Amino acid sequence: MKIGIKLTIIFFLIAFLSMLVVGIISYKQAKASFEIESFNRLTAVREAEANQITDYFQQIKDELSTMAEDPSMIDAMKGFKYGFDHIHEELNLDHQTFERSRNHIEKYIDTIVLPKLNGGYSKKVSKEEVVNYTNKNANFLQDQFMVSNNLPIGSKHLLDSIDHKCTYNAVHKKYHPVIRHFLDRFGYYDVFLIDHVTGNVVYTIYKEFDFGSSLLTGPFSKTNFADCFNKARVIKNKGEVNLVDFSAYLPSYNERASFIACPIFEGNEMIGVLAFQMPIDKINNIMTSNHQWAKVGLEKTGETYLIGEDFKLRNQSRFLIEDSTNYFKMLTKIGTDDATIANIKNFHSTIGLQEVKTEGTIDALAGNTGTKIFNDYRGVPVLSSYKPLKILGMNWAIMSEIDEEEAFSHVVTLRNHIIEGFIVLLVIILFVSYFVSKQITKPLKELTIDAAEIANGNFDVVLNTNTKDEIGVLADGFRKMQVSISNLVHGLEDTVRARTAEVVLQKDIIEEKQKEVLDSINYAKRIQYTLLANDNFIRKFLKDHFVIFKPKDIVSGDFYWATKTDNKFYLAVCDSTGHGVPGAFMSLLNISFLNEAINQKKIEEPNKVLDYVRQRLIKNISKDGGQDGMDAILLCFDLETKEVTYAAANNAPIIIREGTIIEYEADKMPVGIGVRNEPFRLFKIDAFKDDVILVYTDGFADQFGGPKGKKFKYKQLKENLIINHQLSLSEQKEKLVTVFESWKGDLEQVDDVCVIGIRM
Repeated sequence: MKIGIKLTIIFFLIAFLSMLVVGIISYKQAKASFEIESFNRLTAVREAEANQITDYFQQIKDELSTMAEDPSMIDAMKGFKYGFDHIHEELNLDHQTFERSRNHIEKYIDTIVLPKLNGGYSKKVSKEEVVNYTNKNANFLQDQFMVSNNLPIGSKHLLDSIDHKCTYNAVHKKYHPVIRHFLDRFGYYDVFLIDHVTGNVVYTIYKEFDFGSSLLTGPFSKTNFADCFNKARVIKNKGEVNLVDFSAYLPSYNERASFIACPIFEGNEMIGVLAFQMPIDKINNIMTSNHQWAKVGLEKTGETYLIGEDFKLRNQSRFLIEDSTNYFKMLTKIGTDDATIANIKNFHSTIGLQEVKTEGTIDALAGNTGTKIFNDYRGVPVLSSYKPLKILGMNWAIMSEIDEEEAFSHVVTLRNHIIEGFIVLLVIILFVSYFVSKQITKPLKELTIDAAEIANGNFDVVLNTNTKDEIGVLADGFRKMQVSISNLVHGLEDTVRARTAEVVLQKDIIEEKQKEVLDSINYAKRIQYTLLANDNFIRKFLKDHFVIFKPKDIVSGDFYWATKTDNKFYLAVCDSTGHGVPGAFMSLLNISFLNEAINQKKIEEPNKVLDYVRQRLIKNISKDGGQDGMDAILLCFDLETKEVTYAAANNAPIIIREGTIIEYEADKMPVGIGVRNEPFRLFKIDAFKDDVILVYTDGFADQFGGPKGKKFKYKQLKENLIINHQLSLSEQKEKLVTVFESWKGDLEQVDDVCVIGIRM
């Protein structure tokens, strides 16, 4: 590359890197500032919403407690209880009247309640789950106020009196308008008065089909309303309340409902329980800022929501409210089950249905307050400010979030402006760098032409550079060098000829010596391969097997060896210390000691064979404390009993049975001097027909390769063995060899490789 181009590039790079560093720092600082500002805004919204919702629940508690202590409510509770229990006596109701009431209720349930209930509930509801006919007083009142009430559904609470003179009707006519006015003013879903002894709901404003039912023994005794009542009826102190979380409530046609209740005392005596069904709309309005998210700083994608202990929403999702079509597409995309989607569509509500199990909700419900960026329940990255929210015993969390893309939209605009300015400046700098470098390199080009003439042997060329700068100094140096080179050239030519002849002679000698060494090693290879187990010999006793044997160098420290005694066949797979020529010498010595132990000393047990070989190694080559020896697996096949035993030093055999790997034990010490020098143990392999026994050294697993140049490792080797376990052993061998070569690629083989597979 010419120096002019280099100078241009250098000038360009200096300016480029300077602007790049400044641009990156500016962008990161701006992003950090926007992030802090966004989190501060989210935290402010979160705290405001948390205070509002906490204050609202405190207001509900105060209203409930105040109403329970009001003398008129105490009087109403006593009157409704007495009227409920004695209506049959006061009206002298006969059996036909009760039967008529029952028939009316059954028809109402069959034609009005069940069709609506089963149309919006995945689990079909039976008549017995809605009404109980054991309390005739309750059935009569249900008929009068709910069934025979000619006002339409949703307006039945406007009925103040029925056409019967009795205590219940008198109390209802007196107090129902007052309680209804209270409900309309404060927006509760419903108000209940309950007999704390029998559990009978003796009064409710809207007269849904929980009216008259017993929360102790009736069809709704397992609901969260019954749970709220049962906890309230054991409260001992005035002013204490019990709140239960949102859950599907059958009388509200399985919409999610929450209840708050407290006891009513006359003096120190409990006379009943007052309960409110929580106003969902009011809670929604608080958490959604009356659908005016942008005005509180949540822009186009921000929302604040409550999460219960079940990780489900306690208010409406903004995205269901604003864009239900894309909201349901999102639910399908993230894998929400069909039943949940159907319920959200049917109720047009996410309360108690939409699960929000994110990094933030998990942390908040664990009791932590924080700000983070993570994927929300739509799978979209958001900035989130969250904290736990304890409300009257409820363990909730409040989340304030906005999409990361929107929060950082101004940063993206700034980044684009930086990039545009960056490109303009780079173009200017490129042109300036080119003209400056051209002025610097012009005299250098002239000097380069003259230097080329000298290089071609023309020592008479005249150097014309007359500048006074560093280039002029360089020209003077060239002039002096011109004279010196001319004098040296002739002498060097004679010297080069002599040295060349000497080098050629030495090269011929080195090549001859190298050939002698390679011939010796190749002959050693022939000797080593002669001592290895012959494939035909192995096949006599192990019909179906394969052998992969790949030395790192010409000769190997790994070896496999077999022998047979009267009724036993032995197969050893060993990894001697070292590889190449030293490893090969160790393998020859180890084969000799194995042969000596089994065929000369007549040692039969594999563990005792390894004990013997270790003693011979220590006695003969490890006198100075060296670590020479081998890792080994010695298998013994009893040809009569078909029993398979083995001993193992460091390496252990495995069995593949029906696609499952069974790993066997090994003694974690070598055949030689090691940290442990205990006797080797004898192990037994419970092998069945078609099991594949595999024994191998560490060379395969230790090979470096793959896309990142890492070790293959035993885990990956075992995975390949399982993948190919249904193939024949010859096909398994081909697959393993292909996998090894592909993994190794152009890298050098790091160790000897030996793998043997045997099908039983």
